[in-house]
Amino acid sequence: MTIPDSLSGGDLRTRFCERVGCAASEFERRALGKCLYLHARMIAPLLRLLNPKFFERDLRFIHYFGNAKDWQEVSAEVLALRYQDLLHPRFARNTLRLRVSGRKANKLAGKLLPP
Repeated sequence: MTIPDSLSGGDLRTRFCERVGCAASEFERRALGKCLYLHARMIAPLLRLLNPKFFERDLRFIHYFGNAKDWQEVSAEVLALRYQDLLHPRFARNTLRLRVSGRKANKLAGKLLPP
């Protein structure tokens, strides 16, 4: 897939919003949906209703992930997310995988950042 010229500069957030056609204020919500595992995406509205802070760590990741301008920064954010999951394990995040997928985040970055 080729990257259009309009996406040639800026951070990942800007490129995502241009590609999807959304406002920057919607970036975190939309990117979270793209990066969650499928089963987590299906029950996310219920989880957020029961516990509004359930995806707080994931939203923090998406925020910093959106600031990335190159692959090195994307890799650093994905590794930081993985490290946080190892440092502070939670059953829902690690076993049930009700969280952002680092692999999906990398795929999303691959569509938006030049090689």
